This record gives sequence, C-alpha cells and structure tokens, in this order.
Amino acid sequence: MKKFSLLTLLVLAAVFGTPAVIGIKAEARYQLAVERIQQSGLKVISHSFSRGWFGSTAETSFLLVSTDYSSAVSDSDRRHLSLRSTISHGPLVSTGLGLAEIDSEIKLGKRAIFPPEYPAEVHTLVDLNGSGATRVNLPPADVAGSAEMPDLSFGGMTGEMTFGEGSGDIGLQFVLQHLRIGSSGQKLAELGETRLESNSRTSLSGLMLGSGEFKVQRLMLHDAERSEQLIVDELAVSVDSAEETELVSAVASYRMQRIEVGGEVYGPGELRVELKQLSGPALGRLQQNIAQLKNQTMSDAQRSMALLSLMLELGSELLKNNPSITIKPLHLVTPDGTVAGEFSLRGDGLTMADISNIPALAGKLVADLSLRVPEKLLRSMLVQQVGKELERQIAALVAQGADAPELDQDQLHLLAEQQVDQQLNHWLSQQVIERDGADLATVASLSSGLLTVNGKTVPLPQ
Repeated sequence: MKKFSLLTLLVLAAVFGTPAVIGIKAEARYQLAVERIQQSGLKVISHSFSRGWFGSTAETSFLLVSTDYSSAVSDSDRRHLSLRSTISHGPLVSTGLGLAEIDSEIKLGKRAIFPPEYPAEVHTLVDLNGSGATRVNLPPADVAGSAEMPDLSFGGMTGEMTFGEGSGDIGLQFVLQHLRIGSSGQKLAELGETRLESNSRTSLSGLMLGSGEFKVQRLMLHDAERSEQLIVDELAVSVDSAEETELVSAVASYRMQRIEVGGEVYGPGELRVELKQLSGPALGRLQQNIAQLKNQTMSDAQRSMALLSLMLELGSELLKNNPSITIKPLHLVTPDGTVAGEFSLRGDGLTMADISNIPALAGKLVADLSLRVPEKLLRSMLVQQVGKELERQIAALVAQGADAPELDQDQLHLLAEQQVDQQLNHWLSQQVIERDGADLATVASLSSGLLTVNGKTVPLPQ
C-alpha cells in the first residue's frame, strides 16, 4: 500500500508538475521570439507574459507606420499592432507531445481587425526541443469602414513560419491574395497577390542572415485630393546574405515591370547591389548598439550624435578587410529613354584617419563608374531640384527680413532652367559628361590616386 501511494504521488507530481516546468521554458522561448522580432527591425513597444500552471497568456505590441485615415484615431491605436496569445503548456498537445500550443489573436491598437465571428487561425506548435511552426490561415473578408477605420476588402492570407531549436533556421512562406482599402466608395490603396519566402539563421556574429524573396503583383496608391495615383506592377525584391570566416557578403536585387506615376509610365527596371568583405563581429555589435538606442528616450539630435559616435568607434574594424560595393546592373526604361549604369567602389588599405585627408582617401579607393541618362530626363530632374533650392533660399531671406525677389512659379521655373543650362554646358565643356544622341554619358575611374573621366585625367583637390 505504501509503495502504491508513493507511486501515485510520483505520477501526480509528474502530471501536475511537468506543465509548470514547461511553462517556464515556454516563457523563455516566447521571449526569444520577441527578441528575434526586434532584431528584424520591428519595434516592440510593450510586452507582457502571465504564466499559470497549465497555461499562460502573452500580449506584445509592435510599432507600425502611421497612416492617417481619421483624426479621430489616437496615435496609440493608429500606430501599433497587438498579438494576444493563449498558451497551453505541454507535454500533451493536440498532436501528441510538445512544449506548448499557442492560439493568437491580432488586433490593430485596441480593436480587433476582423469581427468576433471571423474564423482566423494563428496556431503555433512548439516541440519539446524548442523547434516548431506557426501556421496562419486568414479567410477572405470584407469589413465595412467607420469614422475610425477605412473600408477593407481582404482576399485572405495563408502561410507558415518554421523555427529551429535555439538559433536554428527560421523559414517564412506567406501568400496574401489581395488587400483593398477604401473610403466612401473610393479606392485609396490596393495590394495585389503578395508572396514572401525566406530562410535565415543567426550567424556566429549574431546576425540574421540567409535568403528570401518578396513579390507584389500590383501596388496602387490613390491621392483623392490631388486626383493622382501611383501604380507598381510586378515588383520583386530578393536578398541573399552569408557569413564566412567572420566576413559578411550580401546581395539585394530589385525588379519591377511597370510603374505609372503622374500619368507617365516607367519600366521595366532592375537594380542589383552587392556588398562584400564586411566584418561580421563589427556588424553584430553595430546591430546590438542600434537596438539599444531604439529603446532609449532621446532627441533626434542626440540619437544622431550617438549613431555618429558608434560609427566612428566601429569604423576602423569595418574598413580593415577592404569592403566593397557593386551596383550592376542599373537599368530603367523611361518615357524619355533608357537609364543604364554600373558602379563599383572598394577600399584598399583605407583607415578612418584617411577619410579626412583627401589625397590619402583618393589613394586608397578603387572606383569605376559608367552611366548613361536621357538628357531630357536629367534636365527635368535638375530643374526640379534647383527650383526647390531657390524656393528654400527665398523663404530663408523672407524669414530673415531681407529683400527677396518676388517670383511666381513660371518665373521660378525659368530661372531654374537657366541655371541648369549653365551647369550642363559647363560639364560638357569640361568633358565631365558627353552628349551621345539624346543621352548624356560619362565613364570614370579612380585608382592609385588618379581620377580619369571620359579618358581625361582630372586633378583632385589637395
């Protein structure tokens, strides 16, 4: 009888004690997930975890970009997304044995995005070793707007996030069918079929590295007040990064088929940026320090000074492996012609002390540039830039109480055109750029302290 009672006590202790122990592990795992989210760039503005014996609850809020649909919406509601989770402790879960099973609800501010009867599924299973998966199934829904929210037409979203034990792999696969936002029967924004696929893991330097691709079938933004809209078709962004022997390399590619803005059509276009020979440990410390700065209360000026101080501190280590950047190709079809170019820049023994010394800096950089731009396009861009600068100068004179020229928009535009004509003619006479049909082109290189532009050696400032 005593043996039976002891066995019974042991079984009861295992049955009732194991969930409590697993609850502690589940909380640690949840906290790790929150830290990973912060590392990805999202700002966590609040986080709570209430652990019970057989279950727990957690709520985490993430800062979002503010979108003003109504002045009646407070900043706190408009700018954050909340994830409220109900956690059932293992070892018994719906699929057998596991660490925890989690059901989550998503809210925008303090309000649920969808009505209470909406059959949303955000379900997570965590295995005993800490690995697991979160599966998301959000069926299509139409939500009528109000004074505080716009009309929503949601085409549904499915996908899953898989995560490995400890700092193992994280995989993402999500598909959004469409999302349309409107007000008073007028479409304000539309997001077509959107796909996200990625695989990443934490490197030895603490960086989240891997590969991924983001595709958007169509993006439309409509400005009702100005009767203007922006349309982007077939946008794709892919990234690939890795660390080997404490050196990080990364490649980002951007492609789009068509952009319509201001009644003009651009595209197709492609841009590829490659970074090499970056110090992994230095980037890891930079990432950690930036994360700490985000959580500190300070003014923009203080934050800028802190970032500058951080870059100066880590600059030497970032430069010591002769890092490089290559942009190839740069290609965009415009209404005025095609923009095409290539650019590369590499350090060659460069140190922080060389940066303030132009001759030393030029002697330790290797660069190549090739660029061709339609003259009409370049001219219009320069006129717009010069026009804004003239407006700024006139406004500054007025603010100081000084005499300022009174120019209407036509006069301002004409003055900007005259200044741009003078600048372009000066560049052409100096052979900094060359006219080739309807295009302006330049080819430049920097090596061993010598700058060559269009085959002509250009003296550098001393």
